[in-house]
Amino acid sequence: MKNRTYRDPSTGAARAERRSQSDRRHTASFWTLFAEKPRRRKSRGRRKTDRGAYVDIYDSRSWSIAIAVLGLSLLDAVLTRMHLVRGSARELNPILREIIEHGGLPAFFAAKAALTVLPMALIIIHKEWALGKYAARLCLFAYILVSIYHVILIFGARTLTAFLAGS
Repeated sequence: MKNRTYRDPSTGAARAERRSQSDRRHTASFWTLFAEKPRRRKSRGRRKTDRGAYVDIYDSRSWSIAIAVLGLSLLDAVLTRMHLVRGSARELNPILREIIEHGGLPAFFAAKAALTVLPMALIIIHKEWALGKYAARLCLFAYILVSIYHVILIFGARTLTAFLAGS
């Protein structure tokens, strides 16, 4: 390796290069993604005052919440379709109601997926921010309530009232 010099930005003087090799990086391949664990920082930052940092490795709780919300959204779409076909209920969301009327059920499923996946991706990206943490849990709680509402619609309010009155 030939002697290289660089210009010191603070003083402007020419200095000798101290690195032993020209390039110490290794080439990465697709298979290295599966071969070893990533060595990236998982903490929020170095200082206690660091807040709202972005991370590129997400914990299992964040993935669990996101997958649960997406699964419950799919369940909501399927059960809504079932109610629409049976005529036992109607879509309460005015945007999705218009999509059903003009585009049919395939457009409804596509819009429902887009209206769930895109906001959930933004929430998960901002999971270290306080609003992101609360928004993910709020979405999960809302979809749990919607699922309970669907169960009440399926079994009927009369059956539920009779069950509660009998016990």
